[in-house]
Amino acid sequence: MRYKLIQLVMAMVMTVVLSGCAKRSINGDLDGQWQIMKIEYTDGSVATPERTYYCFFLHTINLRSVGGPSIAGNFTYKGDDIKIEFPNGNVENLKLYGINGTAVDLKIRALSSSKMTLQSDYACLLYTSDAADD
Repeated sequence: MRYKLIQLVMAMVMTVVLSGCAKRSINGDLDGQWQIMKIEYTDGSVATPERTYYCFFLHTINLRSVGGPSIAGNFTYKGDDIKIEFPNGNVENLKLYGINGTAVDLKIRALSSSKMTLQSDYACLLYTSDAADD
């Protein structure tokens, strides 16, 4: 009887411990890796960076580009608004990602599991994801 009680207690403890360790998406379709397909600047110019990505997960964003700088930041997401801060960001490096400051407010113009469009006062950013089409 005592052995069964110990087994039951251990099973309950393991259930609580293992379920508490899982990190699940809190941002819906926003979470994941997004490749920048096009940057349309407010001055009318356009850039099409190659292999350049935004990665959103929980409250963290990582900007990375093959052969370029990787920049980490924090973000909040509410409704159609994303507020990002890059505490150690360099503005010149951030411009490679369509961002012109270490703090930026983005408006979500379109978001699905496979496509996203973000707008700032500096540029409109168009992305695609590896996720399956809706």
